[in-house]
Amino acid sequence: MNNIKLFFAVFLLFILEGTLFAGPLGDGSPYVIHVTLIALMFLGRYGKIEQALGFGLLFGLLYDFVYSDIIGIYLFALSAIPLFSSFVLKYVKENVLTIIVTFTFSAILFELDIYFFTASVVGVGVPFKELATQTIPRSLIAQLIGIIVLYYPMTRLVQSTFDEKRG
Repeated sequence: MNNIKLFFAVFLLFILEGTLFAGPLGDGSPYVIHVTLIALMFLGRYGKIEQALGFGLLFGLLYDFVYSDIIGIYLFALSAIPLFSSFVLKYVKENVLTIIVTFTFSAILFELDIYFFTASVVGVGVPFKELATQTIPRSLIAQLIGIIVLYYPMTRLVQSTFDEKRG
């Protein structure tokens, strides 16, 4: 039952990411708050890493089918980035600031991962200079806002789910 609650929470965030958070924010440049990735990073940090990996594979494949033309790019990225962030946080003294910084850096790695994999497979129309100077700074701010907004609810949801299992 608890896994179903987590699954539906991440699924709801997946739907919101594709609808509510996908629109251009302000000046018409399309950048997205990756709430599915953020939820998977919280699941990997405060829950079981195996569950985060499984959800990452599932939602990565779903992301590939719904939003992408290439199968496997998001499958890899949504699985690897939560693993990376949870491994980094294992070796760093954990507090709110280190979690926010690590998750924001991981979200930027996600953006770069998607860009380079897409560029190597089919090519992209956006030069790297434009990505680095325009898209990444705006995405950094968007991801930071998403992490701060989701910090408390996702931490509580994941910890309460695993506390119910233990006790």
